[in-house]
Amino acid sequence: KTSVKASISKRGAFLIESFLMIANNLIYLSMWWIFFNKFQDIRGWNLTDMITLQTVGVGAYGLMQICFGGVRNLSKTIVSSDLDPFLTQPKNILLHIMGAKSFSKGWGHLLTCVILIILGNLATLETLPLLILSIFSGCCVFTSIHIIGHSLPFWMGSIENLSKKYCDILFLFVLYPSNIYSGLLQIVMFTLIPAGVITYLPVQLIRNFSYLQLFVLLISSLGFSIVAWFVFYSGLKNYESGNRFGIRD
Repeated sequence: KTSVKASISKRGAFLIESFLMIANNLIYLSMWWIFFNKFQDIRGWNLTDMITLQTVGVGAYGLMQICFGGVRNLSKTIVSSDLDPFLTQPKNILLHIMGAKSFSKGWGHLLTCVILIILGNLATLETLPLLILSIFSGCCVFTSIHIIGHSLPFWMGSIENLSKKYCDILFLFVLYPSNIYSGLLQIVMFTLIPAGVITYLPVQLIRNFSYLQLFVLLISSLGFSIVAWFVFYSGLKNYESGNRFGIRD
């Protein structure tokens, strides 16, 4: 709550960042609109499916930036031995780190999500609950991958840039339909870079609902969350204190 308040305290910067995010996302969507004016579909996917994909993708990413932005600085915190103040707190260490930072640009992504729901006529009784569930699920996967990627310095030392690039690549692939890939690359899209879990599964679920697909989506999100928790706390055993003292709210 404190992090969110801090991120929106500077009204001017908050509004500019949010507007730029909305503009960037809508420009990206306009490229797909031009594409589908020339070609009817991509392996059965149409413009509405792409709007659904982007709604879930930017919504999940925006929610992560707002609520769990601290994961983006985790590798830097580990390398600089700044975990010490968190270790002295009675709260859950990982949750405390995740909530220690909030990025105002995440609100731009969420506002884009609302605009896309209106443009795609997705606010129906059948679709809207699945969209909301998919956004929360995608947020869990985004956060989990950031935790995994930014926990690598526990074992590999100062590789903040590599961790950041790995997490950024995920957001890049999330905005493309995973069904355009095949073979080994498609397996990667559901494991090492789980873009398919974040957006492909929700789109398929909304296109043709089934309880099996819903179960796969939820169990996948839970699975990545468990792996992230395990990786972080396994790495924490290797953490070397920098002997720094401080107080965290």
